[in-house]
Amino acid sequence: MKSMKKLVAFSAGSKNGNTETFIKQALMAAEEMGVNVELIRLRDMVLEPCLLCAGICAAQNDPKKCIHKDDGVFLIEKFLDSDGVIFGAPVYSLTPPSIFFVFRDRVLGPKMDVASKEVFGREPDFARGRFRERPGALISVGGARTAHWASLGLCNLYTAIFSAQVKIVDMMNVTRVAHAGAATVRDDYMERARSLGRNLANAILTGDFSYCKEAPQGLCPSCHLNDVKWILDEQIVECLVCGIRGKIIVQNGIVSVEWLPDDEEQNKLTVKGKITHLKEIVDEMKNYYEPVKEEALARLEKFKNYNRCIVKSPTKEAKS
Repeated sequence: MKSMKKLVAFSAGSKNGNTETFIKQALMAAEEMGVNVELIRLRDMVLEPCLLCAGICAAQNDPKKCIHKDDGVFLIEKFLDSDGVIFGAPVYSLTPPSIFFVFRDRVLGPKMDVASKEVFGREPDFARGRFRERPGALISVGGARTAHWASLGLCNLYTAIFSAQVKIVDMMNVTRVAHAGAATVRDDYMERARSLGRNLANAILTGDFSYCKEAPQGLCPSCHLNDVKWILDEQIVECLVCGIRGKIIVQNGIVSVEWLPDDEEQNKLTVKGKITHLKEIVDEMKNYYEPVKEEALARLEKFKNYNRCIVKSPTKEAKS
């Protein structure tokens, strides 16, 4: 008997909060289409922040070797065994809350980089056969009247999808939903969430990961967001999220962007873009750092020994 496809949602919102309400509405719609669904409350998980470990990550090839013995491995397995994902979060100071970034860094960082198979010739053992493109959706929930105070919600949620090659097929940028239960009386957003759930379930079931027409379109034709930087010297704009470029056109007093042909090696959403980036990192290590490694480590001693400026944790001091 063929197993059911699974959609897993990861919520950085509060229990029974507005973010969770929208996610559940989407999951109900997906479940009605025959997809198995799960919701993981990140706030219920034991998940410690990445400690960087002096740049040497023991978990890179085996998450079980991480210095933290928490729910990190559990969450990695939940992601790898999914056929589609939802990332949802409220907006705190323009961005998702800190628990989302801890989740991103511990679960979806470089260890999940699908480019490793192409660059190093193999996948890590823990992910063997499970590195693949899967569809996803994003739900950002803000309480302000406009997106002015929720402007970095979606683009920061997007930062979790790069390494693992999640293909976003739909997203929601919610405003004016701040108080308990407010989501339930926003019939427009509740219907949008149902549509998002159906669109994601359809992508999971059919394998068509095309971006949905009723989803926010945005200025960028690749990631469909509006976050760009202006490169003054070249009169070029570059999408901050996916990295594609376009020419600034002014005609009859109207400013527009003529997007350049998609350079897959520049686009962060493509596997080729990830391969380019990973090769850059490898090249930097091999050709620029290794020749000066001994000198760099010797010079580092000066800064390692300069400790009188360090402020200690009063909580740790009290415990000791």
